[in-house]
Amino acid sequence: MESELCSKVSQCKRSLSRKSLRLAVKSQAWEPTQSEWMLAAQCVQTEEKTRIGKFVFQKDSKSAMIGRLLIRAASAHMLNIAYPDIKLTRTERGKPQILNTLPADYQHYSFNISHQEDFVVLAAEKERDVGVDVMNSISQRGDSMPKFFSLMKRHLTDREWTTVTSQPSEREQMKMFYRHWCLKESVVKTLGIGIGYEFGKLDFRIQTTDLQPNHIVQDTTVHIEGKLDTDWSFEETMLEDHCAVVAIRNQQNNNQSKETNSRNSFHLCSVPELLTCCVPLAGSSPDLEYWKTFSAKLEKPVRMS
Repeated sequence: MESELCSKVSQCKRSLSRKSLRLAVKSQAWEPTQSEWMLAAQCVQTEEKTRIGKFVFQKDSKSAMIGRLLIRAASAHMLNIAYPDIKLTRTERGKPQILNTLPADYQHYSFNISHQEDFVVLAAEKERDVGVDVMNSISQRGDSMPKFFSLMKRHLTDREWTTVTSQPSEREQMKMFYRHWCLKESVVKTLGIGIGYEFGKLDFRIQTTDLQPNHIVQDTTVHIEGKLDTDWSFEETMLEDHCAVVAIRNQQNNNQSKETNSRNSFHLCSVPELLTCCVPLAGSSPDLEYWKTFSAKLEKPVRMS
């Protein structure tokens, strides 16, 4: 078992050295030990540790902690900056960004994270703008599907709704809806403009209907306000029942993202593996009270019968 774990850790670290990085962690599968949670808390900035500690449920604290560790580990390795020296902040709209002064050839370094239910995902690019979104494609809604679709009517174009409703079953229609939603979110997150953007301005043309795990679909295109925008390319896949989409906006007519590249598949990394890529920050120390507060919380809300 030890050699197998070491092999996985080595694979995770090799993934972190690429120009294009995709990592995924099953957050809800992580049941932190006391030592893991206290170590993780030492590996994030104080303000983020405080923010993570304010979540009511463990599931949200875990997702936020994993997301922060992914950002720091990815940035340290891709930018060749010591992990403790990485400085992160947030834009006015809440998007994480690097504060460090970067070399000229890293000026377009971009990263983004997303989390929903089982997964936390990260996409990072050394030379291009990137955004990522993940959603459980079979999420159950309290409303009936027709009512839910009616409420969401304005967010998809007529063409997109035709694609959604032409699917052969309600399950496949819901899956296609969430796929469109992930595509739109990934563009908005790449731009870093928040929830104010009108999703109806984005019109996606899906060529490959079926998404499968371990396979990257790259033939979807987008029309923005009625015009095909060739600056954008997309990587779509399934992580178990979750749809995951990476949006890439090219810099200076860089066509690298349009090439099919299996290396851009998400690498599934466990939290113990991720922690081997992390280093406690200067001035931090194990915080037993932080662990006690976390361990006293419920994992998730209790559903009333």
